[in-house]
Amino acid sequence: MSKLETQVFDASEAKNSFGKMIDAAQRRPVTIKRRGRAVAFVLSPVDMETIEDLYLGMQATQAMKRGRFLGVEETQKYFDGILKRHARH
Repeated sequence: MSKLETQVFDASEAKNSFGKMIDAAQRRPVTIKRRGRAVAFVLSPVDMETIEDLYLGMQATQAMKRGRFLGVEETQKYFDGILKRHARH
């Protein structure tokens, strides 16, 4: 169950009103339910980037606690790889 306030679409409504659902997701996350149970969430790009940033921040915090770090060159290679993958999309 989502802990955030979301707009809820039944699965058939999400299918039949896809454009409306996408528009709604630009304002706040959308929960898609089937038989009363959440089966998917639709997020705006801004919301997804926020989640990614939080996740990466948590990963960095855990690495710092464990004392595991990448050097400058390894970090640069890692981020270059991410940027190349995203450039292809």
